[in-house]
Amino acid sequence: MRYILFLFALLFTFTNTYSQNGWQQQTSGTPSTILGAVMTDINTAYVCGIDGIVLKSTNGGSNWQPLNTGTPRFLRSITYVNSNIVYTAGELGIILKTTNGGGNWATLNSGTNNTFVNIHFVDVSNGTAVGLNGTIQRTTDGGDNWLPQTSGVTDELTGVHFTNANTGYTSGFGGRILQTTNGGTNWNPLTTNVTNDMRAVCFTDANTGIAVGTSGRIIRTTNAGGNWVSITSGTSAVLYSVYFANNQTGYISGGGVILNTTNGGLNWQAQPENVSSDLYSIHFADGLNGITVGQNGVILKTVSGGIGIHQISNEVPQKFTLYQNYPNPFNPSTVITFDLLNLSHVNLSIFDITGKIIDKIVNEKLSAGKYNVEWSSNNYPSGIYFCRLETDKFSSAIKMLIVK
Repeated sequence: MRYILFLFALLFTFTNTYSQNGWQQQTSGTPSTILGAVMTDINTAYVCGIDGIVLKSTNGGSNWQPLNTGTPRFLRSITYVNSNIVYTAGELGIILKTTNGGGNWATLNSGTNNTFVNIHFVDVSNGTAVGLNGTIQRTTDGGDNWLPQTSGVTDELTGVHFTNANTGYTSGFGGRILQTTNGGTNWNPLTTNVTNDMRAVCFTDANTGIAVGTSGRIIRTTNAGGNWVSITSGTSAVLYSVYFANNQTGYISGGGVILNTTNGGLNWQAQPENVSSDLYSIHFADGLNGITVGQNGVILKTVSGGIGIHQISNEVPQKFTLYQNYPNPFNPSTVITFDLLNLSHVNLSIFDITGKIIDKIVNEKLSAGKYNVEWSSNNYPSGIYFCRLETDKFSSAIKMLIVK
């Protein structure tokens, strides 16, 4: 009787649980370049771009509606306080604010005509916008008033990130990283030992940060910018944007590439995204749900942390096979490999020790060949898990062990 109930529960779960693999291109409704993106939660997302474009999604990025911003100026960056309070900034010093989820936009007096490249709010009151000619403008009252700050440089400043109301960082051309510890009253240059134009900066906590730039450059600090170490990216593409969903899981987008780390930025792996467009901004609501945007109105969406399936050989194997995952035990990720004898509809699912399905990695028709897929355990505790492969004519399972 228990076995029958288990099978019934399993079939019910299979029927109602689906997981998209990798990055899927969405219909944006515009051919114009999109430059900035944020997800305020797993359902709500905003993107901005040239000609005053702002689009909004309320279903996790699957569908997009244009919002009326009232400006034709390029909007280079977008940030948020919550799902209703959003700011976007760009050409000729423009900063727009909405407090009703994009229904209306107010043009704020930014105090400058210099173009902004990036904007960031650390809380409801404190925000900073940076841009051309070393421009830094700061608000402490939610954008009602903006005051200029002395950066000490004339380079283009491209990225800004505050870890709290007082401590912040901005990236810029020529390997430039600036730091403030007093809310922007003073900005001090940090030694990076690189000359690449740095395009973005993001900190995971008070000490650990990543900056990215041209020629695939990634630099990392673990002492609040006191020292920066170069990290291998595996690409020579320009890297435009970096975002960390948590201390361990981070993403970078750039010239036709998306990179992912699951160990705090020490190692980066490329993720397949099926576009060649420059991707200018990337943002996640959590470790799994994210979007990235770029040229020609491209919007890519993932609900699996960008993890997708890879065909590593199209040679027809002798039989269906599910191999033991490697490594095993593992933390935080492992690779699952399987062979398909012929064209088949494939279900590859993960179960916990109770038999409950917790993730469906693959649910699609695949041709004959050898495949592998990386699975991340970031959202799951230590313990025994099972991976099951099902096709039209084959079923097999393996035991996996997460050790944290």
